[in-house]
Amino acid sequence: MDIKEQYEDLTKKLKEVVPFTAFPIRELVHELRKKGQAITLKTELTVIDVYNSGDMTGIVCITEQRGDDALACGLTHLIVPHKHSLYREIIDYQKKRNKRIRKLNKMGPN
Repeated sequence: MDIKEQYEDLTKKLKEVVPFTAFPIRELVHELRKKGQAITLKTELTVIDVYNSGDMTGIVCITEQRGDDALACGLTHLIVPHKHSLYREIIDYQKKRNKRIRKLNKMGPN
């Protein structure tokens, strides 16, 4: 089974529960602040859609912040509340995805 297929089940489940609330991780906050966005770790984002992009970027979330334009970011860059119905599956995905990213980075360019 390839990486895209592995992510497909969670992607389908996430599509069934959009919209849902999430919060940015520290790295995303830093990047968005560099671009002039007023955002903090407590900024509530609404995930309005999700896409499975396979091994390149994993599961991509389209988010909105009240009154701002939509933003695309990896599910690994979001923190979902504990009460989210897919919380455990999202955490498992994030752990595996981060491990995969570290492995890919060690391999270097082909």
